[in-house]
This record gives sequence, structure tokens and C-alpha cells, in this order.
Amino acid sequence: GKPEKHIGKARQLGVSFIVSPNNTAAPGMKNFYMRIISPEGTLLGGGGSFKIDGQSVQSTAHRAVEYANEETHVSIYWDVNTTLTPGDYTVEVFCDGYRLASRHFTMKK
Repeated sequence: GKPEKHIGKARQLGVSFIVSPNNTAAPGMKNFYMRIISPEGTLLGGGGSFKIDGQSVQSTAHRAVEYANEETHVSIYWDVNTTLTPGDYTVEVFCDGYRLASRHFTMKK
């Protein structure tokens, strides 16, 4: 429930973001998918799969959100279920077959 930069104490990893109003996007339930890539280049998995560019891609976690073409705050969390290593991680967020964002974060020993 609080920010943690030390890998040994992390119990959950999460990403929070704001979806802006978009008149070209249809309102309704939207599935947001998060992928977290470890410093070794492996996917932290367990979130099912989704389609992008005609291919099935594994995710770390996902969340369904009601989108009404209004500013929407979204948070997606992944419960740590494996040993994590210190280093630089990459997180990507997808929806409707598009990558919405990609960011890096560092976890210390």
C-alpha cells in the first residue's frame, strides 16, 4: 500500500495512470493490460493474454474499467509471486490493441 524502492520488501507492483477523454474511442468496458519486464528480460507473468497486431501476447496483470469518454484514473496491481532481482524494470500498458505507455523504473537491493 505504500511506495517501495527496495526489492526485498516489495509485495505488490503497480502502475497508475489517467486515461484522457477521447471522442474517437467508443465508451464501454475497456480491458487494460500491464506487462512488466524484469532486468533479465523476462516477463513477470500470470495476467492472461491479449491480442496485438494479430498475435497473442502474455500480460503481467489486467483490469477491466468502465470508460465513458471522461478522464478516468486507472490502477493495475500485480502481487509478487516470485523472487525479484534488483535492477531496471520496464512496464508497458496496452488497451484496444495499442500500447498506451512504456516506462522504466529501478528497484534497489
